[in-house]
Amino acid sequence: MYEVVDKDANFNLHIPDVIAHRGFSAENPENTLNSYANAVKAGTNALEGDIRLSKDNEVVVMHDLTLDRTSTGKGPVRESNWHGYIDGLTTKAEPSQPIPRFKDVLDLLTQPEVSSIEGLYMIVDIKYDNPIEILDALHKLIETYLPQHAKLCDQLVIGIWNIEFLEKAKELFPKFKFCFIGISLSAARNYFLDSVDCLSLPFAALAGSDGQSLIKEAHTRNKRVFTWTINDPLQMKTCVLWKVDGVIGDNVRVLLENVNELVKTVNGPEDYQEFAKTDTYLSSRRRRAYLYMVTKVMGLASWKVIGV
Repeated sequence: MYEVVDKDANFNLHIPDVIAHRGFSAENPENTLNSYANAVKAGTNALEGDIRLSKDNEVVVMHDLTLDRTSTGKGPVRESNWHGYIDGLTTKAEPSQPIPRFKDVLDLLTQPEVSSIEGLYMIVDIKYDNPIEILDALHKLIETYLPQHAKLCDQLVIGIWNIEFLEKAKELFPKFKFCFIGISLSAARNYFLDSVDCLSLPFAALAGSDGQSLIKEAHTRNKRVFTWTINDPLQMKTCVLWKVDGVIGDNVRVLLENVNELVKTVNGPEDYQEFAKTDTYLSSRRRRAYLYMVTKVMGLASWKVIGV
């Protein structure tokens, strides 16, 4: 069942974090150092990025299983060496950028001018279709930084999709926060809510009454809720009214304008009512029906592909 946000709710707006999806990917090639650095310069609260393991066990920053879509390379990341191959590739998207390792991202995060930014963090998305050995490689890499950069324990949030990865990650990263990333409400509630610090779910999953209930339940347990991938300003307004803790999207400037600056102009119950009246993203029955069907398909896909 899908519903529109209650327009008569008491005034209590929460300003969510702006989380830069693969960096400032609306204006830069995704998952590149430029994308992350420009997101930080634009004022994002957080970064989000994906990692893969190369054949020679380097942790590479890339969303896809293969190099084909975003880079000038070909073939699976796991079957390609970083040294002598991936290190010579660039992005297909302009301006052309090198493909970074996660080591390069850690170098960025530990720069004094970046590490000193209050509250800045990064969600490290470790997809379920990675080999579990990526956790060992990530642990080995991070351990080389911690003696001089203990703040990384606060800066990095380990993003996990399945139970097996979570169990091992908790052993390897006892001082770090964990985020469930997934597409299934039932998986989030039944398998991860008690074991992680935050939940990251697509907009469609949270738009129904079950999703709204999960947000409230998570908050009663002091867990944070993020949603993705939000690029429509109307969607952003809806996310604010849902009181999510973070909105993940490609365009940092548009996000800051709509979930931060605009919200700060709402100064009382009357302003809130006017703000809520313009929340029209879910007013269409067709859109609500579409999102309902998407949620059902995602739940089934999660069970069949990920196992939860």
